[in-house]
Amino acid sequence: KKMLKEKKIKVCFIGNPNVGKSTLINRLLNSNVLQTSEYPGTTKSIVEKKLIWNEKEFTFLDTAGVYKKKDFNFNLLVKATRFSDIIILILDSSIDKLDKIHKKLAAHTLKSGKGLIIIFNKWDLIQNKKNKKNKLEKLIKNSLPQFDETKLIYISALRDTKFLRIFKYSIEIQKLLKSKMTTSNLNKWLRDIIRLKPPIRIKGKEIKFKYIVQTDTNPPTFKIFSNYPNKINSSYKRFLEKKLKLNYKIDNIPVFLKFLASKNPYQEKKR
Repeated sequence: KKMLKEKKIKVCFIGNPNVGKSTLINRLLNSNVLQTSEYPGTTKSIVEKKLIWNEKEFTFLDTAGVYKKKDFNFNLLVKATRFSDIIILILDSSIDKLDKIHKKLAAHTLKSGKGLIIIFNKWDLIQNKKNKKNKLEKLIKNSLPQFDETKLIYISALRDTKFLRIFKYSIEIQKLLKSKMTTSNLNKWLRDIIRLKPPIRIKGKEIKFKYIVQTDTNPPTFKIFSNYPNKINSSYKRFLEKKLKLNYKIDNIPVFLKFLASKNPYQEKKR
């Protein structure tokens, strides 16, 4: 019996060797493994495992093999993330900086419109948990400003059951990726936010926003029309993106905003 597409979630696990990827996957799978198969075109580097949880079919991509190779292949990791809906980055709780590879991969994940879950494993080995938590939140905020650092998960893949949150988070993220906002609601939000903080004038010219419309999901994508789209500075674009995510409680996934020259809104709707 084939499952409906919305009942399926493909999750890719990334993280350095010895960080606990396989331990975590094995605990999540428990005895619910339906199938283990090699991923096409990647030899034994990426293994696919499936299970059913709460009537959802989860496919886990285990990238442990990629890291074992002497000739480490970054493109293979990118390929694995491309096949997935959600990327789970597993980090060792003892780190004090995010390594280049995973910083790049996490940024790439969000840029390519995927959901991201960041997990700090081996949390049981940390002595001063409160202090370390603050440091790790700060670290993620600085390394990945587009990620909501309050959504981090702290676990011991070996010793506790908090890892089950991964299922719940994945389902929430899948819903967010598919979320749709009404045009009237979006435009009310846009008017309110501009009233609160209007964009700065460019050479005396006032930037006027006409309207906003959602054009796609997976991830949510929006077009914002104005008289001078090329003159809106990047910090104001980031401000709008941040406020939009805050307003609609969109965490752990990117939203794409496209700024275009004003057109007749009715023409846009007819398309």
